[in-house]
Amino acid sequence: MPNSEPCVSPLELFNSIATQGELVRSLKAGNASKGKL
Repeated sequence: MPNSEPCVSPLELFNSIATQGELVRSLKAGNASKGKL
């Protein structure tokens, strides 16, 4: 993920990280029994 985006506000960056965190959390919850991670 390139960090060369000067016009991205800290709030947008936080929201993007939070969204990715939710995605990873849901993937972990869904694949916990399969051990894919």
